[in-house]
Amino acid sequence: MKLLHTLLLSIFCGFGALAQQKITGKVFDEKNQPAEFATVSLLSAKDSSMVKANLTDASGVYHFESINKGRYLISISMMGYQKAFSAVFSVDQSPVTIENIILKTSSKTLDEVTVTAQKPFLEQRADKLVVNVANSPASVGSTAIEVLQKVPGLIIAQDRITIAGKASVSIMIDGKPSQYTDMNQVLKDLPSNSIEKIEVIKNPSAKYDAAGGAVINIVMKRNANLGTNGSVALNFRGAMVDNTVVNRSKNDFFGGYSPNFSLNHRKGKWNVFGSYTYSDRTFFQLTQIDRVIGKDEFSNIMMNPGDAKVHNARLGADYYLDKKNTIGILLTGFDRSGSNNSTAITKVFSTETKQLTSQFETLNDQPTTRNNIGYNLNWKHTFDSTGRELNVDLDYVQYKLKNQNLITILDNGLRRNNSQSVDNPVQFMTVKLDYTHPISKDSKLEAGGKMSFATIDNDLRFYREQVLDTKRSNVFNYKENINALYVNYNTSFGKKWELQTGLRTEQTVATGFSQVENKNVLERNYWQFFPSIFLTHKLNKSLAITTSFTRRIDRPSYQQQNPFEFQIDSLTFTRGNPLLKPQLTNEIKLQLTFDGQPFFALGYNNTNDVIVDNAPKQDPATKRTYTTAENLATYKNYFVELNFPIKIGKKISGYGGNQLIYNAYNANYLGGTFDQSRVNWLAYFNINAKFTNKLSMEMGGWYMTRSQQEFLTLNPLGALTIGLQYKVLEGKGKISLAMNDVFYTEQTRGLIEYQDINLKYFSREASQNLRLGFSYSFGNQKLKASRSRQTGSESESNRVKAN
Repeated sequence: MKLLHTLLLSIFCGFGALAQQKITGKVFDEKNQPAEFATVSLLSAKDSSMVKANLTDASGVYHFESINKGRYLISISMMGYQKAFSAVFSVDQSPVTIENIILKTSSKTLDEVTVTAQKPFLEQRADKLVVNVANSPASVGSTAIEVLQKVPGLIIAQDRITIAGKASVSIMIDGKPSQYTDMNQVLKDLPSNSIEKIEVIKNPSAKYDAAGGAVINIVMKRNANLGTNGSVALNFRGAMVDNTVVNRSKNDFFGGYSPNFSLNHRKGKWNVFGSYTYSDRTFFQLTQIDRVIGKDEFSNIMMNPGDAKVHNARLGADYYLDKKNTIGILLTGFDRSGSNNSTAITKVFSTETKQLTSQFETLNDQPTTRNNIGYNLNWKHTFDSTGRELNVDLDYVQYKLKNQNLITILDNGLRRNNSQSVDNPVQFMTVKLDYTHPISKDSKLEAGGKMSFATIDNDLRFYREQVLDTKRSNVFNYKENINALYVNYNTSFGKKWELQTGLRTEQTVATGFSQVENKNVLERNYWQFFPSIFLTHKLNKSLAITTSFTRRIDRPSYQQQNPFEFQIDSLTFTRGNPLLKPQLTNEIKLQLTFDGQPFFALGYNNTNDVIVDNAPKQDPATKRTYTTAENLATYKNYFVELNFPIKIGKKISGYGGNQLIYNAYNANYLGGTFDQSRVNWLAYFNINAKFTNKLSMEMGGWYMTRSQQEFLTLNPLGALTIGLQYKVLEGKGKISLAMNDVFYTEQTRGLIEYQDINLKYFSREASQNLRLGFSYSFGNQKLKASRSRQTGSESESNRVKAN
């Protein structure tokens, strides 16, 4: 912290002398009442070009700071009034006070205004790709993980989210701490109608935590921050699936509903906001695993139906102390209860005679509860109107996970009962500081620091016939402290060049204590540096090219380092590894954009000490198969990406794209060398058709050829989604209908063949489903959105995973 304090003090002192002259004034209406929130533009007297813009406050006062010498005039505009101008004035050595400006009522009235412009589905910015998914008919009633499938180049398989060319992905929600214990689970539970857009930051700058090869930031919808407004919505979903293969109905039904409500109110200096979402749904996963161990072939088919009831609440307030200081508090809460009741039938065949030699059934009842509450206190100080500001965040988050597995094995009339329970409380505390200082109109400096503290207690108990098995039980206590400093510089030079460069350094201190072994099985203390650079050259008005280099880290999750066995069924389990090291990735990328849209890109990245999350192992004596996390491999990736717009007439528009991806793994494992590489192709498209002002349609899909993900070779995979939307109640209401995975092709098939491991994998869910939704917005929907906060513990929250 002393280093951070010295750095920021130097910045403040070094740039504090750059302040220039100030302009102030007042605006009134014809009744001599203050004109609140009128738009004030500072124009150059030479050519009437806009220099800066601002809003009047509740007293009709406006001001501009740090204005260079010169001649200017003021322009005032406000709905319902004629535009007004001040006289031309000069700025020299003294502050300037403009004479009061009186607005006159406009004689023209607008009977109806139709807004035809809308944000493009894709926006390529200097450091991220923005996917505007709000108002998407195909997203109605879906979950966040289904919406993520719309993102070009993003692959979801086996509940794992990957981006072409990235070894790992960090997920944030509103740039603030995830209030969940399992990001994959929350993405399945989070309704899509609360999502505004998705930001894909493939090459994060030094301002972001160094963890994660890429960042996906899910930005939730905001309401206006002036007056009172809000929204209500109700979504339904249902799926009919033929599950006769596991002795269930041909029309096996799974479905659910999700209402949500949000409200925002601002008056004077207070802004209060809140939202609540409830989700109640049923689901399933059908998995089949065929494996050969010695002279036996095991064929296991498991049906895992489940249900979940989820409450998600958010409540916050901002208080505007004055023009320069805002303080805020944010409370987040999450509660999920549910259960999975899986049935697995295992048949054992002789590899020589192909005859059935034995058969047994495993029943696994898994009641689970997860809940948390998070507290965020924040302060924002604006030094002047140039954008110089300081943000401070304090976070404290508590997670609680309780999970049980009641395992019953039926074998030739014999009944064996095993059980295991997990109690997993987690606590985070973070302090985060960010300072932004514009140096000139073309450059700015960002600097800051962060301290995070995490404490995780994991208590696992395994019982055989109600007798504690001490060898398979453990209490693991994990503590971690990460300290970080960063500096980031942005500048433009000439008319065609932009540069962003930065450096981040992080210290990691971690210990892991196993009560069974009565010792620390993990002790870490190291510093690492993470440079980044982005250089953009504008070739002409439409074309721009960007080259970049970044270095990133992926630390093992807390549970990956916990050295206990977690039972899945009688023959399958997972095991943690306290000796895991972080993996480091370096990437070089070249990207070409056309009118701000992603057009062409190629890149290369290299990862060392790759954490293979599910390295397969098996025990020939017990016939048990298990997975564990290992630092096994080096990973090399090359990719080429080409995107293109789709436009047919005036009513049909969209985009298409494809990527050519080369993945190569090299690992010394199980007494051999796993040297596997594969080229695969990923294609995707999204088309929007506007039939009338009220009726629109969206269609999107993706397809991926056979690919390599660590030891697993995945068969081709793809899906098609169609949605319709109709506006009602003067455009404030929307009725949407969508069909996801129309041809039910989103089914995962894979193969592992390495050393003595010979395994085939198949899995499907209720991905083919019909969704119906209604939403209604009320109140003032035209004004500025409430203050978006990026709090300090998003990186730590992403590493909390459920067992």
